[in-house]
Amino acid sequence: MLIPSAYRQTPSEQGCYNGQIVMGGALSQMASALAQLSHCKFLGEAHYQVSHTTYSTLWGAEQFGARLNGGTRVRTTYKTYEYNFLYQSTALSERLALLMVYGADYSAGNVSIKAEARATGSNSYTGTVLDYGIEFTAPTYLTALSTPLGEAVPSDQWAFTGCRSVAVGNPLSTDPLDRPRPLVIPSANRGELLNIKITVNSLSLVAVHIYDVYQLQVTP
Repeated sequence: MLIPSAYRQTPSEQGCYNGQIVMGGALSQMASALAQLSHCKFLGEAHYQVSHTTYSTLWGAEQFGARLNGGTRVRTTYKTYEYNFLYQSTALSERLALLMVYGADYSAGNVSIKAEARATGSNSYTGTVLDYGIEFTAPTYLTALSTPLGEAVPSDQWAFTGCRSVAVGNPLSTDPLDRPRPLVIPSANRGELLNIKITVNSLSLVAVHIYDVYQLQVTP
């Protein structure tokens, strides 16, 4: 059935008194509204701002905040730098889309973002891998300053996995990682607390947004 995302009017109160048989148009409206609640309005999401220094030597002795310039500092220590973001999944968390804000140059080598999904049953950081995930690389999927500037302040850029339900051969395959796509969550782990592990190289992560993927049509 189709899952509406726009406003849906529910049946009138007079047509749905307790103890009365409901059928026809009223029943269709109820079914549509309930489908919207379960498969659209109740989808999960999480939003993180990454707290790290944004000051740069390029701003002189006063060290004014680089965020005033709409950029973020990239340090040479940002090499295979790891972040762990907790995500409370829902029963509908079949695929997770990632939207990331970043700044990048080549100070610490090749620019990349790797993302994978892990369970948190035993340990939040080293739990079972559910999807070894994806890799964004520059210049194909990421924008980076072509000339390293040391402690650079590149402008903010956006990286998005997309929401398309692409076929995944084996989410537990590590070589090579897939091109950007939503992360796949096994049915047994949906509704659990998950760890979205992100590893960056020569890149400063500013924000991470995680979403359940809205499905336009589902099988009842």
